[in-house]
Amino acid sequence: MKSISILNFAQFSELMSKNWRAGLTVALISVPLSIALSIASGAGPVPGLITGVWATLIASIFGGNNYNIIGAAGALTTVLFAATLAAPLGLGAAVLPILALASGGLILVVWALGLDKYLYFIPSSVMYGFGAGVAFLIAASQLFDATGLSALKRTGHFLGDIELYIHHATETHTNSVLIFAIFLAAILLWKRYVKALPAVIPISVVGILFGYLESQYFDLGLISLGDKFGSVVGALMLPVAWDALGQIFASKELVVWTLKIAGTIALIAVLETLITAKIADKITKTQSSSRKELFGLALANIGSGAMGGLPATGVFIRTGTNIKAGATHSMSAAVAAVATAIIAIVVLPLFIYIPMVVIAAILVNTALGLIEVDKFKEFYVSEKSSFVVAITVVLITVFEDAGIAVVVGAVMSLLWFTDQISRGRFDVTFNYADGTKSAVRGGKHLKVPTDKEITAVTYSIAGLLGYVDSGRHADNFRRLADAKNVRHVIIRLRGLLAADYEGQEMLAEAVADMEAKGKVVYVSSASEHIMAELKELPLLFSLRDQKRFTDKTEDALKTIGLL
Repeated sequence: MKSISILNFAQFSELMSKNWRAGLTVALISVPLSIALSIASGAGPVPGLITGVWATLIASIFGGNNYNIIGAAGALTTVLFAATLAAPLGLGAAVLPILALASGGLILVVWALGLDKYLYFIPSSVMYGFGAGVAFLIAASQLFDATGLSALKRTGHFLGDIELYIHHATETHTNSVLIFAIFLAAILLWKRYVKALPAVIPISVVGILFGYLESQYFDLGLISLGDKFGSVVGALMLPVAWDALGQIFASKELVVWTLKIAGTIALIAVLETLITAKIADKITKTQSSSRKELFGLALANIGSGAMGGLPATGVFIRTGTNIKAGATHSMSAAVAAVATAIIAIVVLPLFIYIPMVVIAAILVNTALGLIEVDKFKEFYVSEKSSFVVAITVVLITVFEDAGIAVVVGAVMSLLWFTDQISRGRFDVTFNYADGTKSAVRGGKHLKVPTDKEITAVTYSIAGLLGYVDSGRHADNFRRLADAKNVRHVIIRLRGLLAADYEGQEMLAEAVADMEAKGKVVYVSSASEHIMAELKELPLLFSLRDQKRFTDKTEDALKTIGLL
């Protein structure tokens, strides 16, 4: 993939002709979404647009994916809004650019140390659970704007907000609820029946026009964006509270608080961006560089923060639109950034007329897009443990903290995975003296038949053999060693990918035990490097000397006389 910065004029012109339509389409979506998500983050309308300009532009130049769009995202809104309420030094929303800078710095450290590979250990069940939890919080947070209670100051916590809403439920504004329901229904119907144009574009235009007419000709008592935030002027940068950085660095407690929040943002941003890039690769059948994408994300957050914007991440809704609109290169993202800047400066003053109920409808629709119902159904049907992890992450995200939810979900998944591999995956074939055979696949413990003489037992180990599961295999080998009716044991290692020291030591001790109890043991089908390691173990020297290491299981069976 050629970088935008090294294109010659002919290449630039060609790519521009192929990508300007996609870029403009993304910009038309980005403007209303950036405004809505910025408001949901507690920052007012402008910082989200700044993010949609600078983060998108920087990522298009330095990122590693041709299609991924970086900008303000729903996945971060609940973390950012809570941060504005808990911000030290009375910073409020002014803390968000600082968090963008800090999270960008942390992502840069992750990139420099190559730690991103460990993030792939976080399973999809955690991310789908996190997305659903965030979606629930975004939708719940719109209770106030959707019911005409925009003037109330939210608590930043789900239960606190619900308690606040219940306390003021009698003040619900009927017209606001009705208009919210109409616009949300219109969005959902548009998405269902009109595929050519994303719903957020016409809904924003209609919302602005409706808000203007309502303010001039028929007063329904709706609260507009202008009522809540005053006059709004488009800007490409806002002042950053640089003085507060010195105060933060001077306090250990403030540094810890900043790094904790920035760490959560960085974790979410990296996972969302890499997953979105991977999905884009799958749709377009291309291969991008996750390392470059991570580097671009780091610089995008630093650039957004330096310009007074919000933390940014990959956004699948805009990325998917970019692909559907015909993008072929990251040039489309650069065009989207420039077009967003132009639209923001020219059109933003008109957004003062849009009712907050319309923005609430847009955000509820965004929240619905974050919930992958089909994935939860798949987890429930095919893997109950993943379903439990996902639901647990949802609950912790909603009732406690998004960062804690991801960590708890990852740990739960790791413990479940460890439990699975600790069971020692094995397949066993029994060759009886009367010429018949039987097979056992897996199981908790090996049960050796006692009603027949067994000429040979073929014990197959696949995957990994290590300290986690070697105990289970050792127990099975002891059962074979103690079985009076077993004469030969073939340890088949064709599917064994790796064995650590404890796994190799267990295998050697098991062979020695079986040999000591009169069994004749063969080791077959191991890869070249595993076979070489086993042959060097002192306890297995006798097998090497007696040529009982065989390339194929058939060779051992022939020696025994079964083939």
